[in-house]
Amino acid sequence: MTTIPITALSRSKGVKLECEICGKPACLKCSSCPTYYCSREHFQTDWNGILNLIADDINVLRSKPKLIGSEQERHKRKEELKAIRKEVLELCVETAHKYLIQGNFELAVPGALYGLKLALELHGNEALELVPSYLLLAEANLGLHRLKVAEEFLSLANWSLLKYPKEKAGHRVMSSLQRNFGRLYAAQRRHQESLRAFATDVYHSAREYGPEDVKTAPSYFHMGRVFQSHHKVDQAQAFYDKVLNIYGTWLATERALKEKESSGGAPASESKALASGGSGTLGDVELDEAVEIAGHIVEYRAKKLGVDSPSAK
Repeated sequence: MTTIPITALSRSKGVKLECEICGKPACLKCSSCPTYYCSREHFQTDWNGILNLIADDINVLRSKPKLIGSEQERHKRKEELKAIRKEVLELCVETAHKYLIQGNFELAVPGALYGLKLALELHGNEALELVPSYLLLAEANLGLHRLKVAEEFLSLANWSLLKYPKEKAGHRVMSSLQRNFGRLYAAQRRHQESLRAFATDVYHSAREYGPEDVKTAPSYFHMGRVFQSHHKVDQAQAFYDKVLNIYGTWLATERALKEKESSGGAPASESKALASGGSGTLGDVELDEAVEIAGHIVEYRAKKLGVDSPSAK
């Protein structure tokens, strides 16, 4: 896939063409779909990040609406486009999250941006559904050390949440918000504020899944990382031990349940619920995150405590 220059004849009068990635005036267009860029590099980032998966859908969603046909046909077309937007939104969010877990923050940005645009089209600019995309963009920009941009997206997410009762926002979203604020404060060396944010993250995650659930483990991990950055080995080690104990229990339960299933025991649905305290098994992206977290802890122990130390094992 490549780009073509935007000529004066190809520009509709009064229409501003902006880069999909940065919003600057565009001078290039994708050769296969109506997306626009200020540079070849931004096209490549967009293509590798998400566009290669959604180019056909973008062609459909950005094509000029047909005004002919009956009211019933137009309504049907509207519902079809709505369904496509929802499906593409889900894919964009999932793909951006995957790249964040992998630490590929540059490639996480395009999916998060398309996700935000689609959420705006589906729900409007006051909706709670915008928050997940704001949080993805905040996390990606934190990873890229664009702290001011990250803070702006976190402020947008926080402002959106303030318009609704906390019960409607849910503990999962509040956990993600506080986790990203914790990362921001840690990057800004505001360590006490960072600890408070991560502690609030632990609270909401524990309320959502349970304090010993495998999905709460990342919250404990981030608390440990703050203490690690302060060179407080005992506190960091305590949180890391908690994380590994949770993962160890989950893995042992998963293994036992799979063995029971293979021998004609508990059904798969029951096994999945039991294996993770009722919150469901981990998805591929969450498993990748667990592997990254466990790898960090093992590496930290090996460096700090020594590979052959009993504590490191």
